[in-house]
Amino acid sequence: MKHLLPLLLLTLLTACASTTDIVISQPASAKPPVAESLSLQHNAVAAAWAVSVDITPPPGMPMGGYSVMANKGMGFRTRLKARVIYLQDKDGDATALVQTDLAGSSLLVHHLVTERVAAQTGLAAKDIVITASHSHSAPVNFYDNDFYNKHMSSGQWLEPEFLEFVTQRISDGILQAYQQRRPARIATGKRDIYGYNRNRSLDAYVLNDNAGDIDLEDPQAKFNAVNPALYMIRIDVADDDGRFLPLAAFSSFSVHATALSVPVEVYNADLFAYAQKDLEWQIAQQYQTPWPVVHGLTTGTQGDMAPALAEHGDNTFAHHPVNWQAARQLGQGIGKEAIALFDALAPQLTADIDLASAAREINIRDNNRVGEVELCDEAAVGNPVAGGAYERRTPWLAAIPFLKGGNVMSRRWWLDEGCQGNKRHLGFSFLQPLLEPKDSFPDTVLFQIIKVNDMAVLPLPYEVTQEAGRRMAAAVSEVFASAGQPLKYTWVSSIANGYFGYTTTHEEYQRQNYEGGHTLYGQYSTPYITAQLSRLANDFVDQGAFQELLPQWRYQLNVNTFLPEQVDSTGSRAWLTSTEITRAVAPDENYIAIEWLDVAADKIAWHQPLVHVEVEQQGQWQPLVTGVHPISDDGYDIEVRWLDDADLGMAEYQARWYNFGQRQAANKRYRFVISERHGAPKLVSEPFVLPEDARVQSTASY
Repeated sequence: MKHLLPLLLLTLLTACASTTDIVISQPASAKPPVAESLSLQHNAVAAAWAVSVDITPPPGMPMGGYSVMANKGMGFRTRLKARVIYLQDKDGDATALVQTDLAGSSLLVHHLVTERVAAQTGLAAKDIVITASHSHSAPVNFYDNDFYNKHMSSGQWLEPEFLEFVTQRISDGILQAYQQRRPARIATGKRDIYGYNRNRSLDAYVLNDNAGDIDLEDPQAKFNAVNPALYMIRIDVADDDGRFLPLAAFSSFSVHATALSVPVEVYNADLFAYAQKDLEWQIAQQYQTPWPVVHGLTTGTQGDMAPALAEHGDNTFAHHPVNWQAARQLGQGIGKEAIALFDALAPQLTADIDLASAAREINIRDNNRVGEVELCDEAAVGNPVAGGAYERRTPWLAAIPFLKGGNVMSRRWWLDEGCQGNKRHLGFSFLQPLLEPKDSFPDTVLFQIIKVNDMAVLPLPYEVTQEAGRRMAAAVSEVFASAGQPLKYTWVSSIANGYFGYTTTHEEYQRQNYEGGHTLYGQYSTPYITAQLSRLANDFVDQGAFQELLPQWRYQLNVNTFLPEQVDSTGSRAWLTSTEITRAVAPDENYIAIEWLDVAADKIAWHQPLVHVEVEQQGQWQPLVTGVHPISDDGYDIEVRWLDDADLGMAEYQARWYNFGQRQAANKRYRFVISERHGAPKLVSEPFVLPEDARVQSTASY
């Protein structure tokens, strides 16, 4: 989350909101029958399946991460997905690894999903992890606390309809993956890659005791002081003839999904979309799989890891422009690295799968001490949160020394001995609790360890800086090694099963950059989290898989409505314009656009196919595919926008085709197709040809 704008400073009064009580039943769990639904012609008992479910909402949801500066989504370009990977070992132990293209994860969603899938799948809360790529162009407003429902996006409070939509889509994905599971083989691995992330908080990182001799004036230092690890679990399953073919990858790379800047107007998965889809398309074509390949790429210790964009300096007074081409270049670079790792893991595939998980749910305000480490029992927001992070600052506010992270004025000079240390409280320490009640902050963490063969995943609801994550992983690895159960790979998955802001190391915290100011529970957060993970790991190796949950899952939250209101649509679908080319100035892209009249936004299933382009081949029209990239709204280059409401309950929409000149012939005929809906036939545009200079107009590279 880049900007938690100082509503504490700018908004002293909040409009009254209605509230809702949510009570969730904690389900009893039991292992499912091992052989259930497995093809009888196979003898293997380890099983897996993976699905990608669309979670793109209708227009109107505030996008999360850039706080009140963020736009509401007017449509989408690159769909938002929840990628579900279900794994089950020979003993029936199972896990559901879920990656979402959302700005954050929600403990409330995790609890609701667990309630809905447990009875049929046998999965317990400890077995389910829901992660996020942290795209800042995706909706939120589904959290388990009022604080982030109020401040994470440009809209305040929980959106119950969006909460239900996301919960049900993920639940359906888990149930589908469970029901369709097949005999499986997996491999785990890691590849270090450079040039895709950089340290955006280097002046804090160098304060770490083990940082070494880093020259802050060295322009390469920020590219070297990174977490370069790309982790992966590769999953292959048996086809109907017993051949094992690729199905999925669950992977992690530490980079903020902020390649696209604040002015973006449509939902998207940022650079993660390209890395995920390139592997999905390439591996499916390479191995001719009879099923879609799924790549769940989630974020790692990205707290201080920015995308390695071209250097444009800080943005104290204005936002940097939106640059889709830069996001694409980085994402496709990561995608190539992921494909190489996926292929390299083939010789290591094994049907000997061993799964185990442990979880302990803790209210960290009520239980703020573990061993010798004591956490603050109340959250506090620091001044630097108002100014924002490097390159994604809050314009003008970042010019105020007291609000700009790292500035000596943004941290305390005295009275800095308490658990919050030298954090200067936003809105003053005496005033902040009046504007932001302490009970509004998140307070419950699901500490969790998911063990997959020789790999342990540590999901956490924090944005963890790389050194903080390294210390956590090292502590857990040491516990397993001491117990004679060494792990080869241990990694932290940030922003999983909830959202708590950041956690830095104790040393980094002293700088009070944005990351330190947004470490809500103070300077001992990382030592506390590390101690809790060590405690969990010790109990895990001593007693095996287990979970300890709070006695009740209950939430009382303020609610609001952002999704389109329901209206009666009595008009007819029709084209409003012919195709038109818009020529842009870099970094904007040229595109071909067409507009049409359709039913109101609430009548459209935005998570289903809407628009694609067709090409005429030998007198026959067929969907256009460029290489392995479909030219449809499930690809990179088709954008769908809501424009305005119209008479008779209808609405006006626009489809844009970006990068239309890539690998296309200028003399071929193309057409837009709007999918059939509510009994109405598909809407087909008049054929058009590309201009002769199409390759010059479109600048993307594949």
